[in-house]
Amino acid sequence: MAVLAALIYVFGSGYAGRQQALFIDAGLIRASYRVHAAAGLAAHLRSETVIVAAKSSERKAYMGAGVILGMQNGYVRILTARHIVRHQGRKFVIFPDRFMMEASRIVESGSHDMALVFVREPPLQKYPAAKLAQAGFENGDPFVVMGHPGAFSWKASPGVVQRHLNTTLLFCPTCDRGDSGAGAFDKQGMLHGIVVTKAIISAPSVRSWKLTQLIAFQVEQPVDIRAFLRSVK
Repeated sequence: MAVLAALIYVFGSGYAGRQQALFIDAGLIRASYRVHAAAGLAAHLRSETVIVAAKSSERKAYMGAGVILGMQNGYVRILTARHIVRHQGRKFVIFPDRFMMEASRIVESGSHDMALVFVREPPLQKYPAAKLAQAGFENGDPFVVMGHPGAFSWKASPGVVQRHLNTTLLFCPTCDRGDSGAGAFDKQGMLHGIVVTKAIISAPSVRSWKLTQLIAFQVEQPVDIRAFLRSVK
């Protein structure tokens, strides 16, 4: 099995300044290009996913994704990345049917790149809630990220996981800017985390030691998501 020794430079508020020496499985990277998202699964995940945006001016908005987690006291709860809602300006949510609601309340995690956005329950509208998995991904698991990469909205981006002791890397060829806050789901549609960080990997081959740049993504884990949800009243 081909392996790359890697030094990972990770950018993002959850992992800022963190560097780790890891081994990257080149076979998993290659496999990530062969994973496909089933049309039925993609449609289901789309119904649980929103756009979360901070509009700083009439012409400028910072946009990411969010995952619907159900209702609480007449409000829809949406899990997203904290760094999205930290941008200045009005915060709003766009649902899959393009219905837009302004955020009524935002609660940020103090220790992780997560935030809960609350919007009033839309009239005559019901949206399904994602189901949170008990544990994170395992090494080699396929996944689907449902988000808004680049110029696309509600796009299913599949790939393969590489799991380390303290780090879960998503090799996701079509993930991009705009997928922050997007849910990472297994093939049963269970939520195993939200995308928070883009990792730039400088990886020398163990055979030639020639450097290769790779891109991966990191997620907040179900155990941390569950603890954060319990803390929000």
